[in-house]
Amino acid sequence: MEQVFVDRFMGNKSQLESAFKAAHPDNYRAVVKAVCQVITSDDYGDIDPERIHEIDDGDYQGTLVYVIAATGYQPDDYWYVRVGYGSCSGCDTLEAIKEYSDEPPTDDQVAQYMPLALHIVQGLRKMGGEEA
Repeated sequence: MEQVFVDRFMGNKSQLESAFKAAHPDNYRAVVKAVCQVITSDDYGDIDPERIHEIDDGDYQGTLVYVIAATGYQPDDYWYVRVGYGSCSGCDTLEAIKEYSDEPPTDDQVAQYMPLALHIVQGLRKMGGEEA
């Protein structure tokens, strides 16, 4: 776990809640991007929310792997996070929260997105870094 990212996440929770209040995330990539946006800084070489690569070798269920590059030209640093997903609202966290709704997110749904986002930031690991 990258403690600096967790600290930034905790300091910017209201910004993330506002993003989730505006609209349901379309997919896990959107959640990962929203998390990256609130944990990045203006520092060169920090995590870049515009450089998210998704690996999905599953079908109806599986594990998504997101690889996120650092900012800057030809970055050397990358982070990754794994997210498990299911095929329906009974076995998939994001679908369970959304409830297949096209309505704006409720306060309860926004509150449910936050632990999902926290688990993503807690799961971020630097490639080539130490495993926890």
